[in-house]
Amino acid sequence: MATNDNALDLTTIDHRLATVEKEVAILKQRVERQPGAGNEPWYLKHAGRFADDPDFAEIVRLGREIREADGLEQH
Repeated sequence: MATNDNALDLTTIDHRLATVEKEVAILKQRVERQPGAGNEPWYLKHAGRFADDPDFAEIVRLGREIREADGLEQH
């Protein structure tokens, strides 16, 4: 038999789930309203953003250096 604690937990879970479902619906509406939404993958919208950026080139160099030191990257 379920105790009052279990009933309260289920009520709380039900309320929280309903809240999450409402918030997801709001987020979906926002995404669908964006111009060009769904036309191209998100990563293509940002491709090339750091081209010719010396700071990003340094980040890539340092990352490669770390991976090579860990034996995770080969030339």
